Amino acid sequence: MSDATTERTLIIVKPDGVARRLVGETIARFEAAGFSLVALRFATLSEELAREFYAEHEGKEFYEPLIAFMTSGPVALIGLERENAIERARQLCGKTNPLDAAPGTIRADYGLDGRHNTVHASDSPASAERELALVLPGALES
Repeated sequence: MSDATTERTLIIVKPDGVARRLVGETIARFEAAGFSLVALRFATLSEELAREFYAEHEGKEFYEPLIAFMTSGPVALIGLERENAIERARQLCGKTNPLDAAPGTIRADYGLDGRHNTVHASDSPASAERELALVLPGALES
């Protein structure tokens, strides 16, 4: 990364967003907000990878349904970069529950409920690094 304020983050267009053909719209919103695309891959997450990715939620009531959902179809894995990427990406995505998300955010515009909310966004620099290493390892290289 080029300087201390430039960050890389991960966005996942979830199976519901891919099924509704929202990948291009999602990328366009991030590019319009000054993000650079550094990696892009389509995949269907294996159960093993999904469990590792969401390990922090293991044991919570929503964990098993989340794993089932995230492995139910293809996802778009998107590595993005810009200054303050993590905070800005989360602002563009909106709150997890689309009913609570600010108008004009991706989740407010396209989310169906708290799980089927179109996108995942890394929530911290440590999460972004861990998540990118799991699903887009080349995105960590400058």
